Amino acid sequence: MDWKKLTIEDKETIDNFTKGKFSTCDYNFTNLFLWSQGEDLHYKIEKDVLIIQGTFVKDEYCFMPIPKDENAIGAMKEVIKELLQKNKKIVLVPEEWKEKLEDTFILEERRDSYDYVYSIESLAYLKGRKYAKKKNRVHNFMKSYNYTYEAVTPENVEEVINFQTNWCHDKECEIVPVLRNENMGILNLLHNFNTLGIKGGILRVDGKIVAYTLGEAISDEYVVIHIEKGLNGYTGSYQMINMAFLEKEFTDHKYVNREDDFGDEGLREAKESYHPLELLKKYEITGIK
Repeated sequence: MDWKKLTIEDKETIDNFTKGKFSTCDYNFTNLFLWSQGEDLHYKIEKDVLIIQGTFVKDEYCFMPIPKDENAIGAMKEVIKELLQKNKKIVLVPEEWKEKLEDTFILEERRDSYDYVYSIESLAYLKGRKYAKKKNRVHNFMKSYNYTYEAVTPENVEEVINFQTNWCHDKECEIVPVLRNENMGILNLLHNFNTLGIKGGILRVDGKIVAYTLGEAISDEYVVIHIEKGLNGYTGSYQMINMAFLEKEFTDHKYVNREDDFGDEGLREAKESYHPLELLKKYEITGIK
C-alpha cells in the first residue's frame, strides 16, 4: 500500500498491531494521534508489518516497524534492513525488542526518550517520607483554595479546549516547535475525546479550571498519562491533579507511565523527584551487523 496520513479513522487498524503489546508510550494510538498533525505521521503496511514515519523540524524518522504477530518478525527485519539502506532513522525501540533484534542490528541507547514508570498506589496516596514534600504541597493547596475535582466529559470538554488554547497562548507555543506540535495534538485529542476512549481530570478553583490531565489504560496493569497542564500561580496544582486523577480513575491498575523527558533537564528533575520504579529504555537502530 502507499503511505497514508494517520487520522482518527485509522485507530482500529493501528490498534490491531499495537494495542496491549507495549509498556512504552510511543505505540499507543492516542500518542500517535497526538503527534500525527504536528509531526506529519504517515503509515503503510507491508507483509503484515506496520511502518510509521514522521518529521520533526525537517528531521525525518521512522518508528520501529511493528509485526502483526510472531510470524511476521522475519518480514519486520527485512523492512528494517530496507529502511537502513535508504538511510532512514529508526527510533523508539523498546528494551524487549532490542533483545530480539540485536543479533542482526546495531542498537544505541537514547536516554532522552526513556519512559518513567511509577507505582500508582504511591502517586495516588503519596505514602512515605520520600513523598513528604509532594504531600505538603497538596495539603497546602487543599487549605489555600476552594477547589473541586471532576472528570472530563462531553459536557465540559469545550472548557478544557478553551483552557488549553489560552495556556498555549500564554506560553507562546507557536515559537517553540515541540509545544506547537503538542498543542495541535492536544486539541485533536480533545475534539475526539469520546472516539479515543481516554479519560481526563479537571481541577477547579472557585469554578475556574487551573489544571487538567488526560490519560488511559494501555493494559491490565499499565496506565499512561498523555497530558498534564496547569496555571502558574496555583502552587501545588500539578501535584494535586496528578494525585487526584490516579486516585479517582486508576487505582485498579498497578503502574503509571508518565512518558519521557525530551532531554529537558527541568522536566527530568521533576520526573525523578517522584521516585520512578523503573525507566523503560529505548534504542535507535543505527546499522546492520
